[in-house]
Amino acid sequence: MINANTVSQKEHSPSSQTVKKTITIGLLLSSATCATGIAHAQDGATLLERITVVGTRTEVSVQDNPASVTVVDEEQLEREAPESIAEMLRDVPGVEVVDASAAGMKRIRIRGESSARVTILVDGQEITDHSTYGTPILIDPANVERIDVVRGPASVLYGARAIGGVVNIITKGGADKPVQVELGGTYYSGSKGWQGWAAVSGTVGDFDYRLSGGLDDHGDRKVPEGQYTSTGYLDGTSFSNDNLYLHLGYAFGEDRNHYVALKAEQHRLEAESWTDPSYLEYPITDFRVDLPQRDRRKIGLYYDGKDLGPVLRNVHLDVYYQTVDRLFENQVVMAPLPGRTVDVTSTSDDRITNWGGTAQLDLEFHPDHYTIVGLNYLADNLVTDKTSTTVTTGFGPFPIITSSLSADDASIHTLSAFAQNEWSFAEDFKLTTGLRYYHIETDLNDTTDPARADYEGRSDDRAVVAAGLTYTGLPDTTLRALYSEGYVTPTLLQLFTNTTAGRGVLTYGNPDLEPETSRNFEAGARYDAYGIVLDAAAFYTEAKNYVTTVPCTAGAGCPGGATAADYLYKNADAATTYGVELLAEYAAPNTSLTPYVSGAWMRRELQFPTYSTYNSNTPELSGRAGVKYEGEVQGINIWADLFVRAATGTKLTSLNADTSRLETERLPGWGTLNFAFGGSFGEDDRVQFAVHLNNLTNKEYRSSFDELPGTGRSIEATLKMMF
Repeated sequence: MINANTVSQKEHSPSSQTVKKTITIGLLLSSATCATGIAHAQDGATLLERITVVGTRTEVSVQDNPASVTVVDEEQLEREAPESIAEMLRDVPGVEVVDASAAGMKRIRIRGESSARVTILVDGQEITDHSTYGTPILIDPANVERIDVVRGPASVLYGARAIGGVVNIITKGGADKPVQVELGGTYYSGSKGWQGWAAVSGTVGDFDYRLSGGLDDHGDRKVPEGQYTSTGYLDGTSFSNDNLYLHLGYAFGEDRNHYVALKAEQHRLEAESWTDPSYLEYPITDFRVDLPQRDRRKIGLYYDGKDLGPVLRNVHLDVYYQTVDRLFENQVVMAPLPGRTVDVTSTSDDRITNWGGTAQLDLEFHPDHYTIVGLNYLADNLVTDKTSTTVTTGFGPFPIITSSLSADDASIHTLSAFAQNEWSFAEDFKLTTGLRYYHIETDLNDTTDPARADYEGRSDDRAVVAAGLTYTGLPDTTLRALYSEGYVTPTLLQLFTNTTAGRGVLTYGNPDLEPETSRNFEAGARYDAYGIVLDAAAFYTEAKNYVTTVPCTAGAGCPGGATAADYLYKNADAATTYGVELLAEYAAPNTSLTPYVSGAWMRRELQFPTYSTYNSNTPELSGRAGVKYEGEVQGINIWADLFVRAATGTKLTSLNADTSRLETERLPGWGTLNFAFGGSFGEDDRVQFAVHLNNLTNKEYRSSFDELPGTGRSIEATLKMMF
């Protein structure tokens, strides 16, 4: 395998709160870039015994990792309905799933940070997005071997977009036998949807391969009748996908310690978008968004050399080329006066192109030191064509039609060098320190905006550091402390593109934006013995220079011709986040039962130029608790899981630009009762099945303002066969 590495209620903002912050200052981890590794968890390994490279870029168990990491292995993935990768991460402590009103484009937030501040990697190689929403996780779950998650800033490790964290999706290689055929399908009653996939894979001598394809189609989401719908369905939540995937690998060398691989992917998406009824307030009478195209294509080449010598231990090289084609259509209709309407239709036709690669050397100059050094390069280009047409009626006998066309071609070129050293400086102590230096060139290659036609580009240089300490001197226990830095470059859209998407308001790009940055302090403990698995962490993060939009009032810096109704991207906001994350389970002796709990307590304060608030659209408590069963019945391996998923209510306070008053929207707390079961039978467990009975009490709920109302009582049934 590759070692790649609501109805809203409004009020004045509450007075400022004084919160005692307990900060355990430590030291963190590593460094590096893209390309992480594919490592297999051993059969029967506990959650903390699984091996990952995502926390340190060297192979280490979750137990002994200095970072907050979670590994979702193949066995866990096979027990979930494979609708999306994001759904498979919903119960990771500190992780929230968001979809920004489009059911087919799910993203994740980590520790309250927006999806735009989370890095998404596929086999260690980055997917960029350049939207205000962040990168959706669009990859076929049937081709995923494991998912590694880093919670918290990780820019030393994984590039200039990782303030919230990192998700690395490792795809599958060939099966162990010469030929293995896989067929699978899932039915989703909550969307009257279906999903099917087929694959052929195997290993012949030193050669391994996998070829697969998949299709899915979902109708509108079924939800309880209530404030969001009177029909029981959310209009505008249908979507469909199709996928193709190819893996070819070859091992060579006397010890078969050299491995090369080629991987190719294609993912195509069509999706609608739901409109919150509360959004249709005066003067807006209609609002619609369609996403008829979101296509990703990628080809990647990888080389790994393992155990090459006493000093040069490992070598990793990878290169890739990737395109994302997307089409966005937005219509908003307003009736500012009786008999008068304003209809604004906007489109955006974009292509994102990524190409680059990573080189990493693992060195062992001394038995107490393990060092990695490397280089990473990423060329990230955005070509966008935008149209906007406004039709105004009621001001005379004929409609007034105005339109605009704009086009931009912009790019970011990032070259970074990294180094990390793991130092076992005393018995049971290990110190891992890392440094990464970035050189970033930003260019506006072509534009229809005359005000920016002479823009000559700019360059930025920045170093970020991290350090981590682990102590393993207590039986079956690892104590850890960390410090890490986060760094997010502005997107090309924020820098250069003027857009009228959303409510039809014009927002100007700003080429003078500065990067967003953060500092994270964290301490944790892990324990694994006597059937008890415990992973707990406390964290405190400060972030600044958040990119936001501000009205084009005097002194805002908007271009000539801007009106007071227009907006500008600007560095103006900051955030302070702190909390505790917990995962615990207990395999009760002499039974097949394992009670468990996972979740997070988190507080997040947003700081704006004129006010601050803890009402940041983040639940204070969220998580899952239940009991699992593992056993065998009539020769069938059976598992079952009865659990509650719940969160406290959320609030979101914002400044009304028209009234200059603070307004607070609320969502109530919620909890759903769920039951899942499944199993496998036949030689090598060739037949696998899983059934999920979701939201048994048909609870109406909405997790956050960034997520659609939840599906009502529903069934998901999956069957997979291998030959």
